[in-house]
Amino acid sequence: MTSYETNIYTLRTQRDKKTSSNPLHWLNLAGLFWLEEGENSFGSDESSKITLPAFPLAHCGTFLLKEGLVTLQPALDVNISVNGGDPESRPLRTDRDKEPDLIHIGSLTIKIIIRGGVPLVRIWDKESPVGRNFTGFHYYPVKPDYRVIAKYTRYDPPRPLKVVELIGTEIDSTFLGQAQFRLNGVDCTLEAEQSGDKLLFNFTDGTNKDTTYGGGRKFELPKPEGDEIILDFNLTENWPCAYTPFATCPIPPNENRLPIKIEAGELKFYV
Repeated sequence: MTSYETNIYTLRTQRDKKTSSNPLHWLNLAGLFWLEEGENSFGSDESSKITLPAFPLAHCGTFLLKEGLVTLQPALDVNISVNGGDPESRPLRTDRDKEPDLIHIGSLTIKIIIRGGVPLVRIWDKESPVGRNFTGFHYYPVKPDYRVIAKYTRYDPPRPLKVVELIGTEIDSTFLGQAQFRLNGVDCTLEAEQSGDKLLFNFTDGTNKDTTYGGGRKFELPKPEGDEIILDFNLTENWPCAYTPFATCPIPPNENRLPIKIEAGELKFYV
């Protein structure tokens, strides 16, 4: 085994370990609920707006949505904490804030997320059977031929992009450049999307029909300094929607629908 292959397998093992130890991984997602203006009750009883059997009581409280802000109103007899302390009478910080609030109740952890300008309730369950039974992600064997040198063309200025998410909402993003390469005898291009200080390649290919997740896959790379970039498809991973119906993944742009099979990287999670 080459040092390159060893490195890829090591990264995969590290990812498995990190996932197993993370109670807030996508595998532990238990629910995603849209909030409506006014009171949104939550608990184990089906009469609640937000219902999960894992809630410790039939009625655990309400989320009050008023003018875009969400306030937690716990029931009197429920043991609930926010960031490890007692709940406060203030709007909850969301995933759009630097330090979002985490609400803990029984085995559940709750966070308010914003999608399309609308707040939703995202819930993890540390007792999720999917998370408890996780033994590792599934991959193609490492294939050095899927590590290719591409010509990289920067966009000046960068090109704005509307990204559609699986739940129907849109987010603003940016194409920073384009990678041109030849693989399996076919000329291909991939648009590079901004992702923090890295480049995101969000794509579909011919394997999505059978061996890989149908919604597409992704990988990130550092921004190149020159006009070449090494695309390593062995680093390809699934979007969270491959593991749970409670994620809000971006749909790959039309420009990144590759006309070939990329038989490298992560396979389907559920087979």
